[in-house]
Amino acid sequence: MDVKEESFRVRTYECGVDGRIRLHTLMQYLQEAASAHAEELDFGHERMSRINGYWALSNMRMGIEELPRWNDLVTIRTWPSGCSRVTATREFVGIGRSGGELFRAGSEWMILDRARGRPRNLMHLDPGLPGAEVKAIPGQLRRLQPQAGYDQAARIYVSYSSIDLNGHVNNTEYVRWGVDALHRTLKPEGRISGLHVGYSAEVFEGEQVDILVRGGRRGRFDVLGRKPEGEINVFMMELSIKDD
Repeated sequence: MDVKEESFRVRTYECGVDGRIRLHTLMQYLQEAASAHAEELDFGHERMSRINGYWALSNMRMGIEELPRWNDLVTIRTWPSGCSRVTATREFVGIGRSGGELFRAGSEWMILDRARGRPRNLMHLDPGLPGAEVKAIPGQLRRLQPQAGYDQAARIYVSYSSIDLNGHVNNTEYVRWGVDALHRTLKPEGRISGLHVGYSAEVFEGEQVDILVRGGRRGRFDVLGRKPEGEINVFMMELSIKDD
């Protein structure tokens, strides 16, 4: 099993008022570790550019024991864990300075065609990824489904700063929007113990996204991002909170 280790020190500007890393910033760490490993495996941004495609996160579930604090050194271990016709899976484990485990995550990725925005058949691209490897979180990574009873919390007007290297809103921005909307409306209190986020449509500069929220039941809070024109679902997020 080819495991990549990438270390990050948590900076002041990456923390919230509680001194812990913001959730969308932790997602950025995972994205950076995955990107670095993909380059080492010769299936990163440079090769994607040659085939007019790019990697896009489609689904991620994270179990969190503890969010890192300011000035902590966090080591992320990541490895590819499987490949099907459309999706490739990747695992993550976060380790703290003392060697204790901070979080685990499993994820699914697609290669989208840059011209059409459609998934590419990975079997035709010969990615050289493993058929099956150890999973960081046991069990199948399910897809989130829309729930009933959402309330609208915000309307986002997508700005230039939300657009990433691939020309669309970065996956971590949706998490930031969702967490902000929940704290503005439902004000969840406690320790974040889990995150599940799924993506279903791209969003570009100048578009609008409505953020809808529901929750409170057994510490679970749900977020739905939807384009108001045509009511196209963009992303779904589930945040789990524990009272400690």
